[in-house]
Amino acid sequence: MKAVLQAGDRPLARQMAARPWGPDVRLRLPKARDYSFALALYLDGAETHLTKIGRWDRRRLTAQFRRGYRPSQARVICAEGKDIGWMQVAELAGRLHLRQLHLLAPFRGNGIGTKLIGEVLKRGAALRKPVTLDVLHGNPAKSLYVRLGFKQTGQDADKIQMIWRPPPRA
Repeated sequence: MKAVLQAGDRPLARQMAARPWGPDVRLRLPKARDYSFALALYLDGAETHLTKIGRWDRRRLTAQFRRGYRPSQARVICAEGKDIGWMQVAELAGRLHLRQLHLLAPFRGNGIGTKLIGEVLKRGAALRKPVTLDVLHGNPAKSLYVRLGFKQTGQDADKIQMIWRPPPRA
C-alpha cells in the first residue's frame, strides 16, 4: 500500500496547503511524537460511539490502532499553528480507503472534514477508483458521508462500511 495523499506528482498535502479553509488549515507529515496525539483522538471518538452500543474496549481498540496506523499514509491537520486532527488514506489496488479522519471537537462542523474528504474524492475520480470508508455505529459523520455520495455496503458489530463511486466519464 502506498500513501494516497498525493495528486499527480505533487503530494496532496502540498496541494491542499495552497488552499486553506477557515482558520488557515494545512496538512503536514506526521512525526514520531504525533502517534500519541493520533491515538488519543482515535480512542476519544471510539469511546464516545462504542460505549453507546456496549462495544468499548480500550485494550482491543489500542491494539487495533497499533496494527492500522501507518505514518506514510497519515497527515496531521493543523490550523492557526496547532494540531487539530489527523487523517489516513490508503491507496489499494482497486480503491482508495479513508482509514481515519479525526478532528478536535472545536473544529468539527466547520467544513474542514468536508473539504478534506472532497480532495480524496477528487483523487478517486482522477484515478477512476472508488473510495471506501468505515464509520462507527452512531457516529454523526455518517450523514456527511451520505451527503457526499457514499452508500452503505455492509456492517459489522462496530462499523458500517461505505463506498463512493466516481461518476461515469462523459
